[in-house]
Amino acid sequence: MRIDEINYNIKPSTFKYTLPQAIRICFGYLKMIYKNKNSDDLYNNHIVFKSNHSLSFQRSELSNIDFIETKEKIYVEITLNFLGIFGSASPLPVHYSELVLESFDSDRILYDFLNLFNHNLQKFIYPIWEKHRYYVQYKKGLKDRFSKYILSFLGLYGHLENSSSLNLEKLIPYMGILIMKHKSAGTLKSILRHYLSHDEIEIIQCIPANYNIPSFQYSSLGQKNISLGSNFLIGESILSKNIKFRILLKNVTSEDLIKFSIKGDKLTQISDLISFSLNEPLEHEICLKIKKENKVKFLLSKKEDRYIGINTWLGISDYDEEIIMAQEGK
Repeated sequence: MRIDEINYNIKPSTFKYTLPQAIRICFGYLKMIYKNKNSDDLYNNHIVFKSNHSLSFQRSELSNIDFIETKEKIYVEITLNFLGIFGSASPLPVHYSELVLESFDSDRILYDFLNLFNHNLQKFIYPIWEKHRYYVQYKKGLKDRFSKYILSFLGLYGHLENSSSLNLEKLIPYMGILIMKHKSAGTLKSILRHYLSHDEIEIIQCIPANYNIPSFQYSSLGQKNISLGSNFLIGESILSKNIKFRILLKNVTSEDLIKFSIKGDKLTQISDLISFSLNEPLEHEICLKIKKENKVKFLLSKKEDRYIGINTWLGISDYDEEIIMAQEGK
């Protein structure tokens, strides 16, 4: 697109734009010309601010947007109606603005000189506006500065640099919850529901599990660990309901079964997420509940998404089923 075409397209709407809108529109056009430059480079090297010299009442923030082509580069000249040393919004006495008016109609030396100060003053406006709008700062892959700050608060910045199974972009909205020391079952369910994009999740607490008693805690009559109600234990194992909980995903599909199997990476992601989220030595197991109408019968075919023992059943299965997923090392 030629420069005159860009100016023709942008002129009719100049008075409707706010300054941030205008700058982002200019970024769009400049990136068509400088495809390898990012927004920071374009803002610092290809946008020039000026103040409107007119003393009349202004109806909008912007007076003019002009794309200019020189031998060295193409840049945008944005003329503002506010926050200027001269013009209708100037804090200086009127006669200073009148001097600029005379300069504008003659040699423009004073006009151009004062615009050097206007440019450096008005250049602060967009970064200030952008600072409080995360959706504007955001860069794909969490490469923007604010995302790095958030990940540092969570202790996950190292995961961004190294290979990690976690999708860190999905954890950003839950920074406030993740940074809390103690988390309830409802909190963990909210995090998992958002992370897995699966609404029907239930946390079942107090799952019974059998644990081996360490040999040094064995009871030996007449020797050690023989105080009733204190350290006396019978047997080599004990049943406990205080350590384990179950994550139940209801109404899963055949595709979900693949994602949570050895063919997918969801199990690893959930394990890493729970290890990071919980500051307590708790165990967990993942259970997938599939309805009978969602079950797929095993048939010999060339389809690559059918695996016996993972997401297909032999024969006719006319009941809902809960599948507890085996985890490595557990």
